[in-house]
Amino acid sequence: MRRRLGPGFWIAACWILLVLAGALLADLLPIARYDETLAGPPRSGPSADHPFGTDGLGRDVFSRVVHGSRVSLGVGIGAVLLGLAIGGPLGILAGYRRRATDAIIMAFNDVALAFPSLVFALAVVAFAGASLRNVLIVLGVLGVPAWTRLIRGATLSFADREFVLAARVLGVRDSRILWREIMPNVAVPAASYAFIGMAVVVVAEGSLAFLGLSVQAPTPTWGGLINEGRTLMDDAPHVVLAPSLVMFLTVLSFNLVGDRLRALTDVRHSGLEPVRQAPPAAPAAPVHAVGDSLLQVEDLRTHFVTERGLVKAVDGVSFTLERGRTLAIVGESGSGKSMLIRSILGLLPGSGVDRSGNVYLDGDDLTRRTPEEMRHILGPRLGTVFQDPMTALNPVRTIGAQLAEPLRVHLGMNRKQAREEAARLLAQVGIPDPGRMLGRYPHQLSGGMRQRVTIAMALSCGPDVLFADEPTTALDVTIQDQVLRLLHRLREERHMAVVLVSHDLAVVREWADEVIVMYAGKVVERGPTAEIFGRTRMPYTEALLQAAPRLTDPAHHRLRVIPGRPPDLVDLPSGCAFQPRCAHARDRCVTEAPELLEDGHLYACWYPTGSPISEGAESRGR
Repeated sequence: MRRRLGPGFWIAACWILLVLAGALLADLLPIARYDETLAGPPRSGPSADHPFGTDGLGRDVFSRVVHGSRVSLGVGIGAVLLGLAIGGPLGILAGYRRRATDAIIMAFNDVALAFPSLVFALAVVAFAGASLRNVLIVLGVLGVPAWTRLIRGATLSFADREFVLAARVLGVRDSRILWREIMPNVAVPAASYAFIGMAVVVVAEGSLAFLGLSVQAPTPTWGGLINEGRTLMDDAPHVVLAPSLVMFLTVLSFNLVGDRLRALTDVRHSGLEPVRQAPPAAPAAPVHAVGDSLLQVEDLRTHFVTERGLVKAVDGVSFTLERGRTLAIVGESGSGKSMLIRSILGLLPGSGVDRSGNVYLDGDDLTRRTPEEMRHILGPRLGTVFQDPMTALNPVRTIGAQLAEPLRVHLGMNRKQAREEAARLLAQVGIPDPGRMLGRYPHQLSGGMRQRVTIAMALSCGPDVLFADEPTTALDVTIQDQVLRLLHRLREERHMAVVLVSHDLAVVREWADEVIVMYAGKVVERGPTAEIFGRTRMPYTEALLQAAPRLTDPAHHRLRVIPGRPPDLVDLPSGCAFQPRCAHARDRCVTEAPELLEDGHLYACWYPTGSPISEGAESRGR
């Protein structure tokens, strides 16, 4: 850490501590009476008795500079805290709630930022009177817009992180998410900006004091000392240079510390901003069950209104899933796999979202549930394991605190019970020495261990359905196999259903009971795993299988790829979305979109693989 901060940071920090110590211990200095006249010869230069010399009245300049630091630092710290106390909650509220709340808060904030702050400060202080309290309040209020903008930006960035989405999936209340997940992370960039804000306030207070609009004589302040020494520049320049140099070094130190902390705590954006879709409250729907289905999805659609047009991320997906079975969802990146899961859970990006269709859990329509009702379902009945375990865990909270939270929220356990259950869960997912692991932070664990922790969190409340979104992508092959075996064992022990999103077709073939193949937001093939891999009908599925590397291929064998690129979801091709990349495509594929047909399993293709027409097209292509 020292090497990362650099010597400049530590020198600046030592100077700030020195000035702060001087302000706190000013009354203990040998020359404590800063207003004592004729303490030495008037206008005398620096000496052993008077390190900064004396002013025109013979007062010790060093003592006056030290006492002046009380005002400058007091106003700097007080104004920053006041601005943070007002602007911080506003920024968090705007960044987390977004939509109308964000628009209203930021509209007023932009107006406040556009107003000339120094003119406002001069007018208020001149009208209300020059006093320490008035100056502190004015400068604190003027800092509110900057704090609001900063905290809002940090909140937007951290609200995008998967550990916040994980808390929502566990059904944690928004107030608890703000307090336990957002605020500790926002505090880090806020602390770095606080030092820069203090530098700005010290300069602003000095400017007001120079104009005679801050604390009045005989109480010294750095700006006032500079103003008093203007007339002595010719024969006693030290009277001006001493407070100017101390003020310069203090402001420079604040900026150096703040800038270095900011560089170390920059927020990395993760891309997707998960915000719970809040459908209007509706009366309870009648039970809707199909056979023994635990989870049933009917014609689910999620469309986004963008500047370029309508993005059909999920377009008419339907399936059923029984307890004790694993459903795999496969497809290229951008085919809609992860968005399908988020649509089922009701965790969608911000405004401009149109979700329709129905999601039934044991016959209960989840799309009719209010956000408050969904909090009692997410976690206890629906669990989620995310792709990157590092971003799925809060970096500033211990493993034990994160694992115990859903147990206390949903199961009503006390602190001791939750900690004991958390240790049991860690042991169940194969983490050695679980008691010691509870006190560790995510960065202290390996990738495999972090993924096991996220699995333990997802299973903490005993969900009926576990959604695993690329749970092994960030892991090496050995750890992948361990995690998949763990999920399979837990599925058998708990008799739950699993929805597995994966790019790895070998994993799907080994662990899934049923497969859904998605392309351009639609299901293009669906059926039992053995049927899909043994008798592929959709050319896109066949292309995916052909693109998977084989150990039997000769050395330096050219990898098989699917020609072209996935379609633009704003401007989908006419007819079948895959037809521009398909070797089997005919005129009908360009003009007419295929429906799901059934031949042992469901597929969407007019000329499926294995049919005479498609075999002829393939031979001609060769």
